[in-house]
Amino acid sequence: MRRPSFIERVLTAKERAICKTASSVAGRWAAKEAVAKAAGIELTWQEVEILPDELGAPVVSINSSGFDAAQYRVHVSITHERNYAAAVAVVENIAL
Repeated sequence: MRRPSFIERVLTAKERAICKTASSVAGRWAAKEAVAKAAGIELTWQEVEILPDELGAPVVSINSSGFDAAQYRVHVSITHERNYAAAVAVVENIAL
């Protein structure tokens, strides 16, 4: 939170509008790392957007030509406790 340039580099404008605490920023950052690793493709921070649905669950959107959203769905879980944030991402092949 002390480095606004980091937050602007890692979070999209919509994510910055909802992430007001260090733990929420850290959670989104961990989730984007997990998504990129699970997807198995090179992604920029801005190509991955994680926003809450109507119940608050994180929903992943990937805006990259290397990712086929019609074939794959990404599920992510984010947790944070005091000084730690962690996330797990799973890519599901929905075209099967």
